Amino acid sequence: MPKSSGLLGFLAVLIAMLATAWAQELPSPLDPTRNMIPATALIHVALPEQYIWTEGDVTARRPDHDKFPWNRPGLRVAPHYFRVHFRAATMPEAATLYIAGPREAHVFLNGHRLDDFYLNTDAPIGFHVFHTSVTGVLRLGDNVLAVEAVRGRGVVSGSSPPATQQLAYGEVLAAKIVPARFGTDAPAIVISDGNWRSAVGSAGKTLEHWSEPDLDDSSWRPVESLGPIESNSDFFQWSADAGMFGWPGYVGMSPALRTFPLNAAAVTHTYTGNASFLHISSLTTPNAAELFTVTNYAARTSDADAPSLLLDFGREVAGRLLVESASPTDSTLSIAYGESEIEALATGLTPGQQGGNYLGTNILEVPAFGVARGPKSGFRYVRIRFLGAARDTAFKSIRVEGIYYPVTYAGSFESSDPLLNRIWEVGAYTTHLCMQDGIWDAVKRDRGRWAGDLDVEDRVISTAFGDRALVEQTLHALAPDGVGHVNGIPSYSALWITSLANFYQHSGDKAFLESERTDLLRILAAMDASVDVQGLFTNAKHRWLFVDWAPGLYAYTPEARLGTQLQYIRGYRAAAMLLQSLGDAQNARRYSAQADKAIAAAHALRDANGATYGATWQLNALAILADDEDTKPVIWKEVLSLVKQDAPADQVISPYFNGYVIDAMAATGHGREALDWIRTYWGGMLAEGATSFWESYDLRWPKANPHLSLQADGTSGYFVSMAHGWSSAPTVWLIENVLGITPASPGYDTVNIRPNLLGLKYAYGSVPTPHGTISIRVDEQKGIDLDLPAGVAAKVQFGGRASVFRSEGRYTVSAN
Repeated sequence: MPKSSGLLGFLAVLIAMLATAWAQELPSPLDPTRNMIPATALIHVALPEQYIWTEGDVTARRPDHDKFPWNRPGLRVAPHYFRVHFRAATMPEAATLYIAGPREAHVFLNGHRLDDFYLNTDAPIGFHVFHTSVTGVLRLGDNVLAVEAVRGRGVVSGSSPPATQQLAYGEVLAAKIVPARFGTDAPAIVISDGNWRSAVGSAGKTLEHWSEPDLDDSSWRPVESLGPIESNSDFFQWSADAGMFGWPGYVGMSPALRTFPLNAAAVTHTYTGNASFLHISSLTTPNAAELFTVTNYAARTSDADAPSLLLDFGREVAGRLLVESASPTDSTLSIAYGESEIEALATGLTPGQQGGNYLGTNILEVPAFGVARGPKSGFRYVRIRFLGAARDTAFKSIRVEGIYYPVTYAGSFESSDPLLNRIWEVGAYTTHLCMQDGIWDAVKRDRGRWAGDLDVEDRVISTAFGDRALVEQTLHALAPDGVGHVNGIPSYSALWITSLANFYQHSGDKAFLESERTDLLRILAAMDASVDVQGLFTNAKHRWLFVDWAPGLYAYTPEARLGTQLQYIRGYRAAAMLLQSLGDAQNARRYSAQADKAIAAAHALRDANGATYGATWQLNALAILADDEDTKPVIWKEVLSLVKQDAPADQVISPYFNGYVIDAMAATGHGREALDWIRTYWGGMLAEGATSFWESYDLRWPKANPHLSLQADGTSGYFVSMAHGWSSAPTVWLIENVLGITPASPGYDTVNIRPNLLGLKYAYGSVPTPHGTISIRVDEQKGIDLDLPAGVAAKVQFGGRASVFRSEGRYTVSAN
């Protein structure tokens, strides 16, 4: 173990015992899709209706868009007016209008006021789907639909593509009239598309005659369209489309994704009040023969007093609640998600320690004999309240519709330590959860692409699943269109490059690397523009900086500048290797020299001992990974040997950066101490009931309610994610440092195999490569059994001996 008090040693043993006991209670397999054969294709025809807005009035495209942040909903609230002329060829028995996007909408059909819609701007979701009947107002032949709309209130979207920012800011309108009663989908009579026209009013003043059918609107400009509402994966980022769950026929998934059913593992916190539940066990039984039924003896109930229950799905899942009615009348449910039980049961609008859960409480309207879906998110628990409905309401199913990206667990790890085995599995599952419409940081928040998270996740994906397509898509999507920093953060530009290098080393995909050459050079140009002639990162443009969610390591601090400097060294070195692989010797030399300059500039910032960078674990771990060999002994002795969290003065560090710390420990020759820290720190999360690894964690936090102390993104509470891909580093660490398998050349044409049991009795596992799977068994008594696919040359070091195997086959290296 690192230098520690006796308390830390006791804590490590206690955590291991608790975590192992908790692991035995978790579902197996943890990933519900692990042994699932996915459907060959998602059976869904993308909806034709489009997101539209007033041409030339999109905030995300204004040069001064930074003046209009998402969290100031009182800005940019001038009314926008939309009109469309359309023909109804036949008269349906019933017809329903659906509108989404605005926080406020006033709707007229043929001069008749249909409805007025409003959304509470304190609600966490940026907009909802409104609906109203148009039966009796719709005419055979010519019709005019007119809408006055105020943009949605807006949700955070980070430094995302313009389409994501526009949707997240609420500057969209989607509309359609369906020739059927509420809840029934059918080919629409009219949809939002490029045929609409629009005009902008001014705040507090209504545009005259806008709703009248005879108005000559030929001078109004055609709308600007973002395209069909399911046509772009950028629409599915950052919970921007969370409010679309009530839209008929909306799936909101990229074509590569699939769905799976999952019933609750348990039903708790049941409250019937003036009602009764029948066949509640059907909620935990797949394809139950008996219908779960709610009998409501009261004519009306409030949300607070309604009969309710809590569904526990046994682990964190990515997806949404799906409710299938078996009743002849519509019903209404109030639902709330939670990554923990306490989050699902929380009340209030604002997510946080004292507020409500992250997506808030949402109303789910379930059509008679129909299906309703809740918003997409990440959660384990769902609180359901059964509001006004018929006396008896039966449900065919209330379950999760899981959303997943199909992968094969081609990688594996098993050892004599059950805790480490579970840590490997939870890390792999956490990253798999984040493989959605791109590789995301998390499935609850942010549901977005981040280069820092990807630097961890793509290594896990390469060693656990061997998938390439989603990594390539995410890398390409993260690259800025022009010269600029990835995600707007200088250090993330460097981490985009290290992610590309990691991916190339594992995949050997030269064609993809070539396709990213222009992006690589643009990102390097942005980095070059932020350093001085000595190679020192100066932050002259006062960019917001990020190293880790720890005091002093983000925003505008000297430590954040130094951390960015050290990340630049890693980025420049990786770039030199990539450019050399591309045959660009001139730029390879240039960025090798740029890395040397950055190292020299960093050396000037060292402490008086000539090795360390203060006492911060994060900065010194980066120094190990980015700098010279000669500093390792001093940094280990003075800093990394002191890593622990059992006293108030101990440092704050996220699981994300702890991944770099364990890499640095191994690089200094202290793999056993790193393995013990994995058991203590990541095992601590498992001991607290985690089924996926959290965005942030500290061993000293109170155990009764982790949300009270969960801190990241400059905040705390339910806002912080409990399934974050950047926290999965042990999954790749165990492969690289215990099994000892690392690519020695791109695509595993040559591979280094240097097993180190680090006190374990045995370990075995596998790693996917472009040539096939490498499998290994390491036993302290028997030695190594190694299976190599064709096309791989292995350099094996074990027991003080070196061997080279150059062909497909099974090889044995004895322990003696």
